[in-house]
Amino acid sequence: MILLLGGTSESIEIARLLVDAGFSTLLSMATDMSMNLPESPLLTVRRGPLDQRGMEEVCLNNGIKMLVDATHPYAGDVTGNAILVCRKLHIEYLRLSRKPVVQEGRNIIFVKDHAVAALKAVSLGGTILATIGIRRLGVYVSMCSKYNVKLIVRALPSEDSRKMLCNLGVPPEDTIIGRGPFSFEDNLLAIRRFGVKTLVTKDSGIRGGTEQKVRAAEQEGCSIIVVQRPHAEVSEAFSEPLDLFNAVKDYFTTMSSNKEGVTSMTML
Repeated sequence: MILLLGGTSESIEIARLLVDAGFSTLLSMATDMSMNLPESPLLTVRRGPLDQRGMEEVCLNNGIKMLVDATHPYAGDVTGNAILVCRKLHIEYLRLSRKPVVQEGRNIIFVKDHAVAALKAVSLGGTILATIGIRRLGVYVSMCSKYNVKLIVRALPSEDSRKMLCNLGVPPEDTIIGRGPFSFEDNLLAIRRFGVKTLVTKDSGIRGGTEQKVRAAEQEGCSIIVVQRPHAEVSEAFSEPLDLFNAVKDYFTTMSSNKEGVTSMTML
């Protein structure tokens, strides 16, 4: 069985490719977000976050032979844990990672983490639009409250998101609930509607709608802060689902050929 760590749109595409080709697949997603999953007896879905121990247990309990990491580029902890588990259990590891699209040289402020991003954003003054998800939102809420800066949050339409926003005290009128990627026009409308002066984002690649956000903010003269991607040790990463799927097929074809060769030699 293949363990597919997902949650991104690409992970659903990979799941469909795998089950259509006859691979038993366990798709693990951290959130309760509904997605258009393929219907197949070969596909099993589990939900909820996995730490390193939990991931190891899932692999052992399900006889996992390969782990495909198609998590978000900013899920650095998950990727790190996956690599450690695969090394420990001698499981093949493949990574799909979106190519970054925000290049150095543009009038953009790059920062190393969310704490720095939040501090820089409030120092610039004016309304902030945070499009960084909800996991790291607390530091922005705290910083904006401390310096009396207006914060607008864009979040997914999931129960987890709604609970987190409520717990953090983000009022409904300061939230944009929706599932991206958002178009250039969508971003332009949001920026104008709330009078946004600073955009805080992550470089989630083309499929994450990063370029549309940045272009809209540039057109409206907003300051743009990009939180850099975490560094995870990945020897090789694929940027397209089909390329990764072909690598999966090649791996299992090679494994099957090697087993047949060993059997033939044993019979001689």
